[in-house]
Amino acid sequence: MARLLRDPQSAYWILIIGLLLCYGVYKANHVALALEAYQGQTLTGDTWGAAK
Repeated sequence: MARLLRDPQSAYWILIIGLLLCYGVYKANHVALALEAYQGQTLTGDTWGAAK
């Protein structure tokens, strides 16, 4: 591992991959929390175009 960190390009790629993995875990947790919060609730109105 120490040899990988001596090469700046390898350290850069390890950092990028680590950040992407952390972001993926964060977003998965965020979506799971949102789905849990709205589970069982029904929509009362039309939501056409709401995501725009």
